[in-house]
Amino acid sequence: MNSWTKSEIRKYLGPLLVVVGLAYTYHSHVTGCPRYVIFAGWALGPPVWFILEYGLLFDAEKENLKTFRHYQSLCRNLWLGFLAYLAAFYLSQWSA
Repeated sequence: MNSWTKSEIRKYLGPLLVVVGLAYTYHSHVTGCPRYVIFAGWALGPPVWFILEYGLLFDAEKENLKTFRHYQSLCRNLWLGFLAYLAAFYLSQWSA
């Protein structure tokens, strides 16, 4: 039986969580979910994922830590950009 490696799990689970999060955000805007719930999810969810990803899904013996840190740094920057966009959208006159 072919078992999945930690790297393969990360490769598919990370993007899946992003797509689910974006779909839920869109659905929440359509259904009128309170904005603080959406913002809190995006503020707390990704850091928790980064910690779990490092603690549970990173294999230090088989993977390069420098490459992993670079990947997490890129993901962190995208997350912070999206979080800044949500903050600007929710706190400014952009919102409808």
